[in-house]
Formats: sequence, structure tokens, C-alpha cells
Amino acid sequence: MEDAFAKSYVDLMSMLISARPEYLSAILAQIALGFTARYVSDLNYGKGREASFDASLMYERQHILLQRLLSLIPTLSTTLEPLLIRNFPHKRQDKAEQIAYIQNVLKLSEYCQELRDRILGLVVDRAIQIDVEIQVELEDLDEGLLESATIQEGDASGESSEEDDNLSINSDDEDYRKEEKTSLKKVTEMLAKLDAILKLLFEDLNVAGALSHHPQPRSSSSDSESGLSTPTSTKSTPDSSPEEETLESLQATRRSQFLTLLTIFDRTIIPTFKSRYTQFLLFWHSSLDPEYTDLFLGLLVSRALFEPDQPAVTRSAAASYIASLVSRGLFVDRDSARRTVGLLCQYLEGQLDHADDLLSEAQQNRELGPDGLKISASQFSVFYAVAQAVFLVFCFRWRDFEITPDENEESVNRAGRKWVAELDVVQRMITSPLNPLKHCSQNVVKQFARIAQKTGFVYCNGVLENNKRAEWATSVYTNSAASTPIKFPSGATTPTTPRHPSRQSVPGTPSTARLFVVADSTVENDINAFFPFDPYKLPGSSSFIDDIYREWSMVALDEDDSEDEEDEDDHDVVVGEMGEEEEEVQLGHSFNEMSISPRRVSMAAT
Repeated sequence: MEDAFAKSYVDLMSMLISARPEYLSAILAQIALGFTARYVSDLNYGKGREASFDASLMYERQHILLQRLLSLIPTLSTTLEPLLIRNFPHKRQDKAEQIAYIQNVLKLSEYCQELRDRILGLVVDRAIQIDVEIQVELEDLDEGLLESATIQEGDASGESSEEDDNLSINSDDEDYRKEEKTSLKKVTEMLAKLDAILKLLFEDLNVAGALSHHPQPRSSSSDSESGLSTPTSTKSTPDSSPEEETLESLQATRRSQFLTLLTIFDRTIIPTFKSRYTQFLLFWHSSLDPEYTDLFLGLLVSRALFEPDQPAVTRSAAASYIASLVSRGLFVDRDSARRTVGLLCQYLEGQLDHADDLLSEAQQNRELGPDGLKISASQFSVFYAVAQAVFLVFCFRWRDFEITPDENEESVNRAGRKWVAELDVVQRMITSPLNPLKHCSQNVVKQFARIAQKTGFVYCNGVLENNKRAEWATSVYTNSAASTPIKFPSGATTPTTPRHPSRQSVPGTPSTARLFVVADSTVENDINAFFPFDPYKLPGSSSFIDDIYREWSMVALDEDDSEDEEDEDDHDVVVGEMGEEEEEVQLGHSFNEMSISPRRVSMAAT
């Protein structure tokens, strides 16, 4: 099409709408359809067509027409929104279709601010749909196939390659081989699609990235593998003059973006228990300003600890987000980590008191069975999620909880080290009848036990050994300590002098009254399976995360950090089948690769 003809067409549509507003819906429907890749494809490959239309030029002219109509009808957005939703490509459609449409609606949001938040929510919702489907597919794939399969960046286009035909699947069943190979290819394509969508979102949100202390990567002109060029952006760049956009307006834009993302997170992401990557949009945006980090942590703490009306699964998910964010975010400073863990510990202390109150009430009402009071772990599912959060954060940030000589703060002195006072409840917790060391993720528990012992913070191996010896499905402890005596190494704090003596026994009742926590597989599966900020493995968009992400290798315990082992008998406590050195290597690897799915496909850059 000639430019003159295109201009005349825009003028004609403008006059038509001015004279006959009833045609507005039909015209907008055609514009929304024109944002899709299939629209251009139909034009190029339609019967009798010989000309090849330039996709980027077609999209640009659609935007010119839409901007003209928007200037004539300011309320146009109310009619346009449902049409954009209707034409949004289904999650099963290919990467090129998704990218073309998302590029266009994000371009639209630049000059139609009324739709900005809703368009962002629409794109994030599509990303999370694909994200969750990937996790579901991974659960169904053969474990041996996943361990040997790595999706390379060069194969991320989702197109078939010779390597697809060479995938090794240990099976004699030809149908099984074909089904597994098809499933793996499907996962590969979905990962590539999700990576491309998240990269577009990161780049779009990075409009104010120049204000960040962490410089972010700029968009590449060769970004899209679909062959569709991004429409020319009207956004100001960090080099814009003050006349074009002031520093204050950039800050306002960035804050508005964050609040929109926070709303989307609260409404859509946190209730979705199997998302793997979409939540990193909040992780990245929180790093741009300490205020955003505080707001994000504040929302999570509120949902996990202070809103008992929330579903338990939502509260547990919020606790997992707290643990991952504080552990993994390089932008979460020491003071924020201490304040957050302090709130978690206050909650744990309250729950321990509640458990003692339940036992006391049952004794007073003569409701105890012959073996004591039985409760289900599901009654304390949030407690276990919060306990695991404290364990995980301590593993990554224990150095930030140690009181330095120049600090004048209340502390707990253990084995020559001073710790923040809030952590004092951890000793009471691990020897309590609720026994979190049994019901939390064993990867986290073992790593916490190792680090806590070597730093002299607390000794857990006695409880772990008791749990290992138990033959039955319930954990049984007296109300004062573990049912089997625990041997503590020299210098480690023991529970013989409890911080809350009034909570250790109930007056007028036998001291042997016991509380049984009956294991609940649902609770244990949930807290074992959700670590929302696992290492980011999408190669196309990982550059936005790499510089603000704390890897386990950065904080793994060095020999210089560990205390000398004075008691030779300490080595007699066997937690697992492997030796101590082998176990440390294995646990370190598990922390590097901890995942919401025990089996997963990664996308590794070549």
C-alpha cells in the first residue's frame, strides 16, 4: 500500500466514525484482528495474492488509525478492551503469534493509558497460564528423559531439529518413545514461548529502569525470532531531555507499574501454586527501589501472618515467597531481613503457645486419650510453612543475623557467637511437640541443621535422629522436650532452661502428657514443593535477573566460618546414608537446583 492511500484510508475511517458512530465496534474489531500475526499471514498467502505485505508497516498503520480514532472518541477504550481480549491468541498458539500480538497491545498501552493496567494484567495472565501448563507437563514426563534433556537457546524457537530425532529414551515401547518425545518437544516450545513473553514484559517495564541502582539490559533489535519488528515506541528513553519527560514523571511511571504488578500478583500469581517464572516480574521490579522491596515484603507478611481469614494454602504460599525473596534477593538488605525474620519468629512463638494451650485445655477437660492429644499437621500448616521460611532464610543469611561487636542490640549468646534476640524462639521450636524438623522439607532441614551446628547456633541432629528412628507416622514428644534424650555437643545451647517455663507444663496434670502430630501428606507435599524464586533458567530473559540474584554458591559455608568440632562423639549422629562430606556436597547441589518440581527441564544458554 502506498503511504498516500493509507493516509486517505485513515481519513475515511475518521469521517465515517464521526458521521456513523454505530460502525465503531466493527472497525475496532478489525483493528484488534489486525494486531495478530495470522491476519498478515492471511493477506500474504490468500488465494490470488502475489504481493508480500510488510508486517511491521501493517501494524504501524493500525496504530496510526487507532490513535486517530482515540483522539475523536476518548471513551473508545471501553469498546476496545473486550475486543482485545477476544483476539488474544490462545496459549497453545505458536510463539510468533503470541509475540506479534503482545508487542502490539503493549504498544497500544503507551498511548491509551486507560487500558495500561488491564493490558499488563492480560499479558501476565497469559504468561502464568503457559507457566503453569509447563509445570503440569513436567510432572508427567519420564524422569530419566528429563535428566538427560537440556533445551539449548538455539533450539528455543520451538522448531523441530535433528536433535529431536536423536533423543534417547530408555524404553522398548515405540509408542511410549513417540509420546515422550512429543511431550518433551511441547515443553520445549512452551518454555521458549514463556521466555519470549517475559522478555517483552521486562523490556516494557524497564521504561524507568535508568533510575535503578542496578542497570538493566536494553532491548535488542534482533530480539524477536518471529521475524516481526517491534512497532516504533513512543516511550522516552533514559537519554530524553528534561522537556520530554522529567525525573518525577519517570518515578511516577515506575511506581504506577509496580503497584499494578503488585495488584496482579495478589489477585492472580500468589493463588497459583505451580507458577515457576512469572513471579520474577515482581522480583525484578522490587529491586528497583527499597520502597518497592518493603511494599512487596509487607504484602507477603500480611497475607502469611496477619490475615487468618485467608485460605491456608495462600498463607503458606506467602510464607514461601517471603523465604525465597529474602534468601535470593541481593537487594534485600540486612535490616529488612532481620525485621522480616523477627515477625516470622513472633508468629512461631504464638503458635507454640497455642499448641501448649490446646494440650492444657484438653487436660483440663479430660479429653486426652491413653496416648495423649492427637492433632493433624494440617491444623498447623501455616506454622510449618513459616518455620521452613525461617530455616531457609537462616541458611542463606545467617551472617546477617550475627551481632557484630560494633552493634548495641539485644542478643542471644551461643557458643561464642551473638545472635539477634528474635531467633531465640528457634531452640524452643525445634524441640517442641510440633516437631517442624520432621514435617518441613528435608533438604532445607538438613542444610539448616548442618549450618546451625557449625555456627554454634543450635544443635538439631539429636531431634533428626529421633525422627529417623521413629517407625510410626506420628511424631511423639513430651511437652517439655523430645521423648528421647538428646545429646548436645560442647558449647551448643540446650533446651534444659526454657525461655518460657510456664509453657512447658500444665499445673495440676501429669508431666508426661503428650501431644501427637499426625503427619499429613498434603501439608508436607505443599511445603516440599514450592520454592517460588528458584534459579532462573530462561536464557532470553535471564539477564534481567542475574545481577540481583543470590546463588547458593555465594553464601555456602566456608571452612573458615565453621567452628572446630571438639566432641568426637558428634560424628556418631548419622542423619542419612551418605558420609558427612558427601552429604554436604549433595545438600549444596540441592540448594542450587531446588525446584517446585523434583523433575524439570532447563533452558541453558549455549
